[in-house]
Amino acid sequence: MKKLFLLTLLIFLAIPGNGQNRRSLTIVTFGNSTTARRAGVQKVYAQRLHEQLDSLGIANTVINSGVPSSHSGSIKDNSFAKVIHAMDRFDTAVLKHHPDWVTINFGLNDAYQDKGVGTPSRIPLKQFKKNIRYFIRQIEKQGGKVILLTPNPLGSRFEQFRYDRVKAYADAIRKIARKKHLPLVDSWLLFYNYSNALQQPLDALFTDSIHPNDNGHQLIATALAQIISGQQYP
Repeated sequence: MKKLFLLTLLIFLAIPGNGQNRRSLTIVTFGNSTTARRAGVQKVYAQRLHEQLDSLGIANTVINSGVPSSHSGSIKDNSFAKVIHAMDRFDTAVLKHHPDWVTINFGLNDAYQDKGVGTPSRIPLKQFKKNIRYFIRQIEKQGGKVILLTPNPLGSRFEQFRYDRVKAYADAIRKIARKKHLPLVDSWLLFYNYSNALQQPLDALFTDSIHPNDNGHQLIATALAQIISGQQYP
């Protein structure tokens, strides 16, 4: 009888989904100032993602690897912003954690044209795409899963040429996601659907026409939680 009890207990503990047997997920949110914690925003999407997964009974640790002003390349590629850019911190900010999931959110600083209309972006589109594909390969080589995020649209404070340039980088992310069959959080779709449904201007989702406010971060977090929990893909 004692042996039968022990055998039954072992089988019970091995059942997938049993709360005592679930391994905690490690999630890294890799990005720029729209990912990093920010004054004026109570909770960015990394914090909200942790809470939403927790409420679903999914044990998780979310590591926020967002750096303000960061582009997807190296400081050797463009040094306008004196920060540790994505390529320079990728190993320590992402790979060293051996994450189960990595969200990648770049493009706003890559696309930015410091000298105005008709001038080059900080990181050319071709190089931007190459950088994103490199990140994907290295994460998948470790066994991690990737969720791509488009750079969010710009609000009314910015000129049309800047809006159009960011849109080109968002389109590039969409194409990479389709080609590599990766889940995608399209903030353009999320933000425009939300603002249109409430008949509000897009600026209602930003603190300053570029950085999402709490409502914007909530939209992104919910989309990420749906993907990671298996409720939605893509």
